[in-house]
Amino acid sequence: MAVFSSGDKNVVNLSNSFLQYYGAKTHHDTLAELDTILQKNKKQNVVFLILDGLSDDILCRHLKRDGFIRKHQRMVISSVFPPTTAAATTSMHSGLYPIEHGWLGWMPYFREFGEAVEIFLNRGFYTHKPFGSPSAAEKLPYKTIYQQILEQNHEVEYKQVFPKFVSGGAKTFKEMCCRIAAIDKEAKKPTFVSAYWTSPDHELHEDGVDSAKVSEVIQDIENNLQKLSQCLQNSIVIITADHGIVNTEPVCLNDYPKLTDCFAVAPSLEGRAMSFFIKDGKQEYFASKFNEIFGDDFILFTHEDFLNSKLLGYGTEHPRVKDFIGDYVAVGTGDKCFCYKQDGGLDVEYLAANHAGLTPAEMNVPLIVF
Repeated sequence: MAVFSSGDKNVVNLSNSFLQYYGAKTHHDTLAELDTILQKNKKQNVVFLILDGLSDDILCRHLKRDGFIRKHQRMVISSVFPPTTAAATTSMHSGLYPIEHGWLGWMPYFREFGEAVEIFLNRGFYTHKPFGSPSAAEKLPYKTIYQQILEQNHEVEYKQVFPKFVSGGAKTFKEMCCRIAAIDKEAKKPTFVSAYWTSPDHELHEDGVDSAKVSEVIQDIENNLQKLSQCLQNSIVIITADHGIVNTEPVCLNDYPKLTDCFAVAPSLEGRAMSFFIKDGKQEYFASKFNEIFGDDFILFTHEDFLNSKLLGYGTEHPRVKDFIGDYVAVGTGDKCFCYKQDGGLDVEYLAANHAGLTPAEMNVPLIVF
């Protein structure tokens, strides 16, 4: 059940196209369609913008076919698995598949911390207990494509435009676009700009895929991108998303004690790509009960079958991957999303929409160029 092959068109191929364009070593095949675009590019600067959650499905739901964004959509490509920010943005920033960089989900289980850890926030997922240094992210280091490009090509300058969670980051998407326009105007040498915005993912999680709030946010993004296109003199803009998202029905695992009694530790990774570490002697019982209850909505892989499936992509396996994959991994194919309350932990948070499952709406993202 391989999702990726050598001839794929996905976000890893996209990042490797940037490496090739700037003369750096590639790790995987490039995206041929983007190669052609970049080869024909006469502009000095390249802007690479990731819009969190703005999948092909979401574009089709909320924007007109003849509007600015969809008119400039060149094709549909695939995210990585699991299609979630931690795995996919790391793949785009590194040019590597999740199997190689090890960022397998929002909250892998770190044995040295004794719990599932939110890598970006360096805190326990179930407790919000903060951890010190070295952080979870520092245990999963990687070299970005931007570092690789600058090491190889000394004629290129690099700029980053991120939201306010980065010191001095943009407070609004309009401000982000203004900063990109300023870079375009002021650049004295070829510049590669990396930009990332947290919407519409935040609003999608809160309100669902068809909400008026989501439409408002996406329309604002489109309006500002159209204005940006009118300001730019010497830049080409390449846009994609890290993943898609679907409306989900929450399933609290605590309501199924026959399953939770089998847990050696609290489940980890993602609600729609969940890793289960099971008590010795309980594995077969757990698998039987799980498939009996959730077999219509999840594919349950054994540890070995999950690795052999190549869902995590190709390349040299990161040494932490086997640590993060439990005895079983449940991959969402329906509309359910798992939640769990750890003893003594925080209450369960229910979201209207989620991602990390293996559906086209979660996996398919756009390639937009202007």
